Amino acid sequence: MGWMPDFEPIPYRIRIGVTGHRRLDDPVAMQATVGKAIDAEVEKLFPPQSRQDIARVRRAGTTAISFRVLSPLAEGADRVVARAVLDYPGARLDAVLPLTVEDYLEDFETEASKQEFRDLLALCRRPVLLSSRRVAGDRHDPEERAELRRNAYTRVGQYVVDHCDVLIAVWDGQPARGPGGTAEVVQYGREQHRPVIRVWGDAFEVLNRDINHGLDASALEGIDRFNRQAIAPERRAAYARNLDRDHFDKPETARDIPAGVRELVNRCLFPYYAQASIFAKESQKRFYRAGKFIYGLSAAAVGCAALGVLFTSLAAPGFSLELVLLTVIALTLRQARRERSHQGWIENRFLAERLRCGIFLAICGVEPRPIEVLPYMGHSQTVNDWTVRVFDEIWDRLPPLAGCSQGECPILNPYIREAWIGEQVKFHKGKKEREGQARKRLAMASEILLPTTVAAAALHLLLHLWGQPREAAESVLAFIALLFPAIAASLAGMEAHREHLRLEKRSANMGPQLERLNEQMASAADPARFESLLQQVDEIMLRETQDWLMLMRYVEIKAS
Repeated sequence: MGWMPDFEPIPYRIRIGVTGHRRLDDPVAMQATVGKAIDAEVEKLFPPQSRQDIARVRRAGTTAISFRVLSPLAEGADRVVARAVLDYPGARLDAVLPLTVEDYLEDFETEASKQEFRDLLALCRRPVLLSSRRVAGDRHDPEERAELRRNAYTRVGQYVVDHCDVLIAVWDGQPARGPGGTAEVVQYGREQHRPVIRVWGDAFEVLNRDINHGLDASALEGIDRFNRQAIAPERRAAYARNLDRDHFDKPETARDIPAGVRELVNRCLFPYYAQASIFAKESQKRFYRAGKFIYGLSAAAVGCAALGVLFTSLAAPGFSLELVLLTVIALTLRQARRERSHQGWIENRFLAERLRCGIFLAICGVEPRPIEVLPYMGHSQTVNDWTVRVFDEIWDRLPPLAGCSQGECPILNPYIREAWIGEQVKFHKGKKEREGQARKRLAMASEILLPTTVAAAALHLLLHLWGQPREAAESVLAFIALLFPAIAASLAGMEAHREHLRLEKRSANMGPQLERLNEQMASAADPARFESLLQQVDEIMLRETQDWLMLMRYVEIKAS
């Protein structure tokens, strides 16, 4: 394949939101002032350690630092700030529209303004539409329509604040002139502790410098680590070739997929999936290996201590070996935490699974829904999560997708059922069996240990009741009574570490859901129905992966 590219690093983008007045006396001068405000203030809003991290990354040249502007693209401030940010090299625009494009255009007074809106909107690959229904279709009463528009502007201002790092307000400082006005958005930004830079005339200031949460650069570390992962280009390319074979050569239903689609997926998605998946697998192996090692050595250390206590002749070597094992446990635990293999595994696996879904959606020409972090997930994933940012960045590099046409449905439908949903059903069935077998093996070992320990304790008691027991027999029985519970505790630790039962149950629930969707997909003959079911599959996969992330986020290796 001549189209396989090398991996192109992902930049870290500071997300700038905008609110402000529609009517400005001198938009060109205001744009220049906005640029000065960005240069002078934005990076100062990071805490000192984050500024040092940004400087270090810049020196290393591993991750570019750039901007992304979130703008509703209304007349005036929205467009001024958008253009000011887009003047920076590599900057991106995220258009967030309160209404459908057709309804929104009605709010612009001149044809020139409407064309300016269209030109800017064309720079955004995936606009966020907060409303997919026309106002006239939702409301018939003029007052209700006006109220719907006002609510839409309030909602878009809040969306911008919720998804930006810093808010630039082109604001005269006066109260809001209506719902969703500049003053209201600024107040909402303050309530959310978002840094707010006010720009007006030729001056600018940070309104809440001492009472905001500052800029959060935690995503920078994750993105930079993703870029710096020591994976040889040859290995990544080989992995991507295997992906190409699995997606386009093995499935019989893939024969009629256009070569251009295959080239797009190979060029834009496979290298990043390979990067995330390889690192996830390596991190998982290190995490599991460290856990098995620590839990095994913990039981061995108890056994050495028991030997030292019960057998005087073995006291010195027993206690010495116990010390060595405990030292090895402490060093292994420290190394595992320093390498952050657990974090590397679950975060890269989440990203890989999102890219897996993205690959099939791209093959079908369908856009995924934005990764929204549900409120109950706030402790395990946020909109600032580096994996969310990386996926968005990768997806933005694709050309606009046109959707599935009537002629393509008969080709793509059986392919999706075989290569995506069908393979996932097989995976979850196999996962259920593997996790169940592993759980049963650990349970069986624990079940053997318990009665053996009880029998040893009973025999120990009987020896005392029958008379003076032999010293050797007493010591052996005491050794079993001390060691076997420690082994059982280590086995319980391994079960908690691997989460066999929960993962078994999750796959048991996931398989039937996908089978039902596969049955529904078989009857999806028209593009609208097919795309709707595709997005349902994507939604289920996303929620399942997010739930898995929540489950595994707090799995730790604990020294027994």
